[in-house]
Amino acid sequence: MGSEFKGGTDHYHSLSENIPSITSDYPLSNGYFGTHGNSNDNKVRHIASDDPSATALDFYNKIAHGGKEEKLYDSRGNVKGAITSLSDGTIITWRETSSSDGSPAIDINIYRSNSSSGLKTQKIHFVKE
Repeated sequence: MGSEFKGGTDHYHSLSENIPSITSDYPLSNGYFGTHGNSNDNKVRHIASDDPSATALDFYNKIAHGGKEEKLYDSRGNVKGAITSLSDGTIITWRETSSSDGSPAIDINIYRSNSSSGLKTQKIHFVKE
């Protein structure tokens, strides 16, 4: 019988538990990861890499570790990613392909979080260097 939490952990994680493992690989500045994207909205960010899909999945697996994960479906019933809730109320959404520009994307929603660890709500697009 396996764990009900992402990554096989034995307890329900919060964002504050996951931040240290992610900021070692993805620096955090003023509550945001990456750089300002092509939008006028500061909440839209870019993280560039040689392999955007692998980088997005790595980021997602670290920030969503120990959460309760569900598959995310498109209107035709195809899996298009995953959505994970953390114990503090943070919601992390990973999409293999963003509808806006086709890049992998992760949304971090802290609106219901009781401990955001200084992180701000944001959408991160993983783009080719």
